[in-house]
Amino acid sequence: MSEYELIIIYEAGLTDEALEAQVESLKGFFAREGAELLEVQKWGKRRLAYEIRKKREGSYILFRLTGKPTLTQALDRHLKFAEVVLRYLMVRIEPLVRSQREMTATGAAATEARREES
Repeated sequence: MSEYELIIIYEAGLTDEALEAQVESLKGFFAREGAELLEVQKWGKRRLAYEIRKKREGSYILFRLTGKPTLTQALDRHLKFAEVVLRYLMVRIEPLVRSQREMTATGAAATEARREES
């Protein structure tokens, strides 16, 4: 199983409830495909670098997950015709990047612990 990061840009006009429903729908999709969801980060509304379908803003959501390589094809079929999705990008995280992230997170936790002790 490989680790992936998926960033989806939804239309900014979606209500919080509709956006949450989209996230829950994707969580169900990942469960059906046998993927394990590691993290979901809602980055909120941001200005786009260029117009997409005459939209200047979008709501960004980052998913970190592990899954089979066939997950990318299934996700493409799932998101390709979703009208509320402006863009999406899924990338596989290399093992070296994962270990560097873990070391950075461990170092940050140790630094925080030292601050609390003093």
